[in-house]
Amino acid sequence: MVKSKQIILVCVVVVTAIAAYFVFSQSKTEKVKMQFEFIAEKFNKEKGESPIIAAANANKIKEVFTDPFFVQAPAYDIFREASTDDIPPFVLSIRSQYSEISLKFYDYDIEFPAEETAHVSVTERMRAKLTTGEYVEDVNELSCRLEKIDDNWLITEIEIVEVLKK
Repeated sequence: MVKSKQIILVCVVVVTAIAAYFVFSQSKTEKVKMQFEFIAEKFNKEKGESPIIAAANANKIKEVFTDPFFVQAPAYDIFREASTDDIPPFVLSIRSQYSEISLKFYDYDIEFPAEETAHVSVTERMRAKLTTGEYVEDVNELSCRLEKIDDNWLITEIEIVEVLKK
């Protein structure tokens, strides 16, 4: 009985040490990717989502941006500096058009030109169901600049480089 308790205790300590190693030893690349995964998680919308959850998720997205940040979308004639306070209403206005949304980022190309700076090229795909029941898909190539501030990678610039067609 005593030996089995000791074995269990040793196993718990080993598992905790392994988990701590993976949590605290993430590479810069993984930490940058996590910011995009966080955006996708908070932007996604499931059918029947409550307005309170929607507002909370929209508000959390601003945590991965610097204040201010720069937005460029040449195809839409947008070149402007924005505040993080602009993000929640913008996200909520987009999400209000859809009953379901799935946002994913893939094909990452991440470079670190300086210790505290990252340049990311990534493909964004949004699949959604309009409130009318029609399904839509939007695919864009994004170019982003991130800076490491207080041990967090924050987006300082985002550009829609290309609107991709199916």
